[in-house]
Amino acid sequence: MTLPSLSGKRAHIWQRISALYLLFYIPFLAWISVSLPQQLDLIGLAKTLLSPVYLLPTLIAIVLVLVHSWVGIRDILMDYTPRARTVYWLWGLRWVLILTSLNIVWVLISLFLMP
Repeated sequence: MTLPSLSGKRAHIWQRISALYLLFYIPFLAWISVSLPQQLDLIGLAKTLLSPVYLLPTLIAIVLVLVHSWVGIRDILMDYTPRARTVYWLWGLRWVLILTSLNIVWVLISLFLMP
């Protein structure tokens, strides 16, 4: 990854798309959480929200949160870190987001496989 290959216009468009989706998804999630019958625990609420009706919008929201955070942190790193070290910081950020994504996948798998 070299710095001249990073496009600001595409990143800006992705950040706007993710912000717009999350602007509608978060109130939808709050409305669903309030309108559902009272859950006794967090696992019951998570299983309800991971039903097929809510699963696709939730997965899209998780992916777009990762995209939004990647673009925001990338822009901060490009603006405020020394130019010689920016590539290393961006590679570190990429690994943090990969590990975060793997952790989210692990949590989803463990929730689905729970008896």
